[in-house]
Amino acid sequence: MRDIGGPMLLPDYPGGPQRRMGRFASGSQPAPITSVDVFVPRSLAPSIYGEDGGCLKRILEISEAKIIITEPRPEAMETLIIISGTPEQTHAAQSLIHAFVLSETVPLESTKS
Repeated sequence: MRDIGGPMLLPDYPGGPQRRMGRFASGSQPAPITSVDVFVPRSLAPSIYGEDGGCLKRILEISEAKIIITEPRPEAMETLIIISGTPEQTHAAQSLIHAFVLSETVPLESTKS
């Protein structure tokens, strides 16, 4: 096996998102840079962008992670979102996207009078 300096896949648990450990960030205390692959229903990808990219911009501002929403193949049912940054940044972005997906897919209970 040859080391080409690329990311190393580290699955957290079977069937879970794939984490890749990259190089260390520069600075006084190096922080590991990770990458997480998240799959969301294709129908929700436009909503994650939001109007004029507003929702995605907000997730980027809060998490400070780098987020790439890939273009799915025509037959694909899911869209791949790649999140990278420190473990804290990737966790924050993943949590925000997960919360958004849940809010878009779980119907609100009607209030009873």
